[in-house]
Amino acid sequence: MSHLRSAPWRRASFTLIERRTDWQSVPSRRTDWQSVLQSRAGFTLIELLVVIAIIAILIGLLLPAVQKVREAAARMQCSNNLNQLGIAMHSYNDTAGSMPYEPNAGGSSATPTVGWPVQILPYIEQNNLYQQLAINTTNNQVTAPGTAGWIKTFVCPARRAPSGGAPGKIDYAGAYNGGISEADITSYVSGSNTYKSIINTPSTTLSIITAQAGTANTLLLAHKIMRPGYYGGGSGTDPGWVYTHTYDHMRWCDRYAGGSNATHGYFKDDNNVDENHHGGPHTAGSPVLWADGGVRMVTYGYTDTSGLSEDAVWQSMWAFNRSNNVVIP
Repeated sequence: MSHLRSAPWRRASFTLIERRTDWQSVPSRRTDWQSVLQSRAGFTLIELLVVIAIIAILIGLLLPAVQKVREAAARMQCSNNLNQLGIAMHSYNDTAGSMPYEPNAGGSSATPTVGWPVQILPYIEQNNLYQQLAINTTNNQVTAPGTAGWIKTFVCPARRAPSGGAPGKIDYAGAYNGGISEADITSYVSGSNTYKSIINTPSTTLSIITAQAGTANTLLLAHKIMRPGYYGGGSGTDPGWVYTHTYDHMRWCDRYAGGSNATHGYFKDDNNVDENHHGGPHTAGSPVLWADGGVRMVTYGYTDTSGLSEDAVWQSMWAFNRSNNVVIP
């Protein structure tokens, strides 16, 4: 009887042992799954190529945006430079009784004559430098041009940084009377051979300009055109702001440019331009300074509804004594 009673207990005990044995085998199954997951931890070649392709696409999308931001920043800084130059010229007018005047180019290209950039130095917080130049008032020449270093306000950031040894460079220029009083404008307007620009005409006051074309309608400064290959140096028309006899910061506006900008007015920099004229490095157009101190962009190749050619419109905008009407951008 006792044997029969003990049998079920032994069977239950045997079953419990079997179940415990099954349960103890579970960790080995979990270990197998972990090994599978660990074997899948790396990328396959195809997955890696897909990731690289996605990154390349993102870079391609972001790069134009970054370039636009940089261009906008350079244009803003350039406009601010021109604004500061406008304030300086107005301050000079208030003190001297007329706008800065620079005569026609002539004489030795190595002669450092007092041009408009030198004249306005005290009005752009460069009075100490103005004194260091040791100006000889008898012959109107700078006797210490070696002190003429780089000035941030004179440099367009889309071209170069204001750094390096003397002489410092300048990227803005006025216009010679001779370049706005010949073709192309003379082919359209009678009497335009007497047209004059502000900086190339002595004793020109703001009141004289206001009484004629108007300060808001007359150009004072624009970018001088350059070949990008010469941004870092080497151009014969980029000797430095202290020199005035190599068409550096005074330029021509006629149709007779000899390079890719021939017959054009305001033109974009390229390596085939005639560097005696005006043009800029910015996309689509470059900022210019008007006689009222305003700074606005003029697009390359700008024309209006007057029927004048592109170059004739450009010449007209420089002439404060013009008789024809043009639409100012």
